[in-house]
Amino acid sequence: MGHHLTAPAELSFRRYGRDAPPHVHAFDQIVLPRRGVLEMEIDGRGGRVDPGRAAVVPPGARHAFAASGENLFVVADIGEALMKPFERLRERPFAPVTGAVRGLLEYLAGEGPGPIAGGVASLWTPLLLRGLSAAPIRVDPRLARAAALIEARYDQPLTVRDLAAEAGMSQSRFFARFSEAFGTTPHGALSDARLRAAQRLLSDTSLSIAEIAVRTGHGDQSGLTRRMKAMLGVTPVAWRKGR
Repeated sequence: MGHHLTAPAELSFRRYGRDAPPHVHAFDQIVLPRRGVLEMEIDGRGGRVDPGRAAVVPPGARHAFAASGENLFVVADIGEALMKPFERLRERPFAPVTGAVRGLLEYLAGEGPGPIAGGVASLWTPLLLRGLSAAPIRVDPRLARAAALIEARYDQPLTVRDLAAEAGMSQSRFFARFSEAFGTTPHGALSDARLRAAQRLLSDTSLSIAEIAVRTGHGDQSGLTRRMKAMLGVTPVAWRKGR
């Protein structure tokens, strides 16, 4: 099982390489995004930690992971007593990063690399668990329609007005309800959909980077490069080379 906890929760910033062999540990572990993407497999279920998703690894779950390019993640190792009220989180290996969790991650932005002070961990981790537990399992169908429109038309200049009309809500009500449900603004969800599409095309096609930028709503190659550097810490060229 390797590492053993010496406190109810331990926090650290970690960077990962291209591959880590499958392993297990005796405590819950939550992996959260700061920069880059971490591909993970947890008990045979694949997914990724990225700006919109965290990973939840239960005790004894066999898992492996890999990252490429510049990356940084917050890892919370959590003991049984602290996790017990939040055991429902173990039902899904990947959980949406809610607005509350984004705020907690920003709070840690001033911390240095490596382990984070135990006092911070003891206060921060219960808030993290509450924030992740607030992620909705069921989403209002009207909001789901707007989210589906984003996934279908991310290459187009969608506006909050367009999305609110799809949901049948006023713009202000839609913005508030969408942000609460998905933990990100409509613009944030659109940007994330565009970025995921660009990653797929970079990995799976030989299209030029300029063409990919246009097809994914980034406008031009420099726009895509800025977005990938900001969110993933890597350029499109480096991402493609690492696939």
